[in-house]
Amino acid sequence: MNTAECGLIKRLLAKGDKAVKIELEELIKGEELIKKIDEHIVMGDVNKNTSSVWSFLLFSGYLKTINQELREGITYCSLQIPNKEVKSLYNQIVVSWFEDNLSDEKFDLVLNSLIKGDLETFEDILSEYIIKTSSYFDIGDESEKFYHAFVLGMLIGLKYKYEIKSNRESGYGRYDIMMIPKEKNNVGIIIEFKKVNRRRKETLETALEKALKQIKDMEYKQELLSRGISEIVEIGIAFDGKEVLVGK
Repeated sequence: MNTAECGLIKRLLAKGDKAVKIELEELIKGEELIKKIDEHIVMGDVNKNTSSVWSFLLFSGYLKTINQELREGITYCSLQIPNKEVKSLYNQIVVSWFEDNLSDEKFDLVLNSLIKGDLETFEDILSEYIIKTSSYFDIGDESEKFYHAFVLGMLIGLKYKYEIKSNRESGYGRYDIMMIPKEKNNVGIIIEFKKVNRRRKETLETALEKALKQIKDMEYKQELLSRGISEIVEIGIAFDGKEVLVGK
């Protein structure tokens, strides 16, 4: 890490499509990624085909193989981040996607507004991020995954204060994001995302109500309570394309 030139890695991941960015978030969370690996990859292929990024990252040491199998002559590998040092690099890359579009001051402000409960400021800056980073991210049809990965990316900036968990069981279901404070006297935060269902004539307001109702009905707060966190904020994020509504 101290001797390698990481500029190429950053450029390749920045050029990657929506799927690459979402899968990078999954790797950062400690999950495995199963990918087809090309053992004969050349540099020209990496620049032309985003699916070749994973082969390049594996062979250059920025990923490791947990398991592999041969299917009809094609190698598939279960991939993970090899160590904390490389994970730190990926975290820096994700944060840089946000900092490239907004100042450090605004990046800090959006995080502080979230933990202080100033959801109006959080919503304003989140909306600005969404619009300004359209060159990096394509929302497309899987918008719930997009927003989920997008907010997780921002929350990397709070990892020194919070344990960030995603898609884990608590109460009677699986929450989208939980922020567990490392000091028990700080606020715990639960975030649930809801996409507006136009076919059912939903609005941002009704989608937000559904998100907040799900948090309460499923009692997602049980994990925070079991850890001795008494102050809990439940937040819903509703979205329709690039339009966002945040509430609690």
